[in-house]
Amino acid sequence: MFILGNLFYAMGYVLRIFLNFEMTVIIITAILSWIPNMYSFKFYHILRDIAEIVERPIRKYIPPIGYIDITPLIAILILIFLDQFMAQSLIDLGWRLK
Repeated sequence: MFILGNLFYAMGYVLRIFLNFEMTVIIITAILSWIPNMYSFKFYHILRDIAEIVERPIRKYIPPIGYIDITPLIAILILIFLDQFMAQSLIDLGWRLK
């Protein structure tokens, strides 16, 4: 059983790392979007493409309100929920099976 425990623990930990990375990228792109002329930098476009993985499906259902885009906020809330629910559940299951 310890093999399954280690598997679930590792899956939860990797999921947590991915979710935290995605949250960090979304926060950085939101801050960089306020800086003028940031759209000309390749680094910004790389981060924007990574953030769009999560934001694009949300933007289909919740369009920007005037000039304010609340998609990053909603994406971060969803990622926090997934971190606390799915990743933590996998980690706890892994610990119980060890």
